[in-house]
Amino acid sequence: MEERMKLCMNLCLAAVFIWIMWTDIRTMTIPDNVLVPLVILAAMSVPAEPEISLTARIIGCFSVALPMYITDRFIDGAFGGGDIRLLAVMGFYLGWKMCLVGTVTGFFFGGLQAVILLISGKVKFGERTRIPFAPALCLGLYAAKLWGDQIIGLFFGLTW
Repeated sequence: MEERMKLCMNLCLAAVFIWIMWTDIRTMTIPDNVLVPLVILAAMSVPAEPEISLTARIIGCFSVALPMYITDRFIDGAFGGGDIRLLAVMGFYLGWKMCLVGTVTGFFFGGLQAVILLISGKVKFGERTRIPFAPALCLGLYAAKLWGDQIIGLFFGLTW
């Protein structure tokens, strides 16, 4: 039964991420109402995934979201508020280790997206162009959820 529950939660997480990505692509925002199902899934993950301690979850809320918030205060428009809230919720869902892995992976996907946009000529180097970041973040966070330990092993040769 436990494996069925995890599979169901992973499928629901994928559906919520698709909604978040679609919304960010269309509107360049992540409204709070789109994050509500993610908050529910994060709460459901506590009994479903007891291997992630409550301490790791609470630290996860702040591990990436707080530095991004501080960065946004100093560099206006560096990150959107929705991206920061998305990472706070996912920090609780995944715990701090996998949230960090997912964020780094998301930044990788975001960089790849930027390179593709530059090569295709859709954006010009040096111009300040806003790009929806949620699609890259959601892909990175989902990859961390499914294959976080393998990602760590691939890039760092470490196991947690």
